[in-house]
Amino acid sequence: VPGLRDPDETETSASLLLPPAQDQKVMILGGGGVGESKKSTPRTAVVDLKKGSPSFEDGPNLPQGTRYLNSVIMPDDSVFTTNGSEDYRGRSASNILKAQFYDPKGNAFREAASPKVGRNYHSEALLLPDGRVATFGSDPLFDDQQNTKLGHFEQRMEIFTPPALHKNGKNRPVLGEGPDVLDSKRRATFATEHPERVVNARLMRPSAVTHTTDVEQRSIELGLTKTKNSVTVDVPSDRALVPPGWYMLFVTDGEGTPSEAKWIQVR
Repeated sequence: VPGLRDPDETETSASLLLPPAQDQKVMILGGGGVGESKKSTPRTAVVDLKKGSPSFEDGPNLPQGTRYLNSVIMPDDSVFTTNGSEDYRGRSASNILKAQFYDPKGNAFREAASPKVGRNYHSEALLLPDGRVATFGSDPLFDDQQNTKLGHFEQRMEIFTPPALHKNGKNRPVLGEGPDVLDSKRRATFATEHPERVVNARLMRPSAVTHTTDVEQRSIELGLTKTKNSVTVDVPSDRALVPPGWYMLFVTDGEGTPSEAKWIQVR
């Protein structure tokens, strides 16, 4: 696929299928040179695989060249990106204590709260069922700027709470009783006291992260119908789009505030 800037700096990059998965757009973020190279790039790029001749187009730059960036799809279709380092395995104290949200519709970053723990090689980040993000791990090569002390595996964890939960956490949409398996029409109905607050529904595959890459991560847009005391979601029948397995079902309000997830099985 042509058009990718800094193609020799894709090792230790992050990549993901942008939400919703139906759009078939893939994003690559950051990266560095092969092996112990000092090279790193702030480049991001997006390719639309629905086009007849797909090619990468530049997205907004990260704040600086970044390797080992973790990127997490959120229930409101934004992408939370955090941590990483500018040099190989955080060498020369190059951890990046920054985080940001990527907006696929606006093709732009906005700043997020900064992490307090640096993370590079062997770090991970994943979406929790309550809408927060857990970050953990990191395997730095050295523990000091002079590169004289061997590194130690990072055992501290951090939990990131998105702004929408800070503002509306006590008034978030709520899904009540409902099934944990789709019916024969690939639908599921959940009780809710305020269906008018539910604007979007997403089926989100649980994470499986290694080396900052989450190959399971995807967010699928669902059909949505409402009654006075319930919402019904319709799941697409394409098994390539929605592989069988367990998913987190989130609904969001007009401000992007997510419900807590309901676990549901697609067979």
